[in-house]
Amino acid sequence: MSKTKNRSLSFILAVLFHAGILALFFINDSEDETVVIQQEELPEIIQASMVDDEKIMEEANRLKVNEENKIQAEKQKQVEIENKLKKEQDLFQQAKQRREAEEVKIKALENQRQENQLKEDKLEAERRDREIKEKAEAEQKRLDDIRKAEELKKVEEKKKQEAEAEAERLRVEEVRKAEEERVRVEEERLKELAAKQQAEIERKKAERAAVLVRKAKATQAKLAQNRQATISVSAAIQRKVNSRWIRPVSMRSGMRCTVRVKLLPSGDVMDVSIVRGSGDSVFDRSTENAVRKASPLPVPNDRELFSKHFRVFSFEFKPE
Repeated sequence: MSKTKNRSLSFILAVLFHAGILALFFINDSEDETVVIQQEELPEIIQASMVDDEKIMEEANRLKVNEENKIQAEKQKQVEIENKLKKEQDLFQQAKQRREAEEVKIKALENQRQENQLKEDKLEAERRDREIKEKAEAEQKRLDDIRKAEELKKVEEKKKQEAEAEAERLRVEEVRKAEEERVRVEEERLKELAAKQQAEIERKKAERAAVLVRKAKATQAKLAQNRQATISVSAAIQRKVNSRWIRPVSMRSGMRCTVRVKLLPSGDVMDVSIVRGSGDSVFDRSTENAVRKASPLPVPNDRELFSKHFRVFSFEFKPE
């Protein structure tokens, strides 16, 4: 389209150029006619100044012939210019016709191009619409596939979760059953253990009771033995003190006093004191002297009994 317009513009410029040349020819012709008119006046001036009429007439004839020749030449030139102008006009007309034909052709081509362009645009639009539609369909298919895949995934995930939940339920059930069994076994074990412990407690109770009975019996026997030993040792101490006692002159019937004695494990007397006198100091001193003289006093072989009853003890001295 652009090239066609350039050719049309070049053609118009060429026509205008030739028209300008023709205009210059016309202008030159007009100037030549003006010169001719001025030259026609020259012979009149010469005729006025010349004396010889014949020469003037000859000159006038010559000038006339020249003028006629010149006019004829000018006419011939004018004819040639007109022919040339006509030829140029014909050429211009032909060029104009060619240009118009070219413009018609160009317009037709342009119309055809526009129609083709419209067809191409339409085809392109249809192609784009097809592509858009295909892309939309493909995208919709992709989205449908994704949705189906997601739904399938959700179904599979749900199945998986249900399977895991069922497995977990079964596992929990197994754990619960195992725990119940363990609890039952543990309860039975605890019952057995409790029974054993109760039996052991009963056995230990019986043993402790037996031990306590034996200890009680032993204690009673020990106490009886200790009591008997204490009585026996006390009587022996009383006898030995009596054997060492010297009766004072002032002695009256029924006199008695309480003596406190501190002994060593060997029976040796460490200290003697009257804790309750008889009222007669001579009798009381004689009693102290008898205890000292009786040292070592009889003591039990049982150290515990000695420590408990004879390390420090008191007895009532009453002579027989």
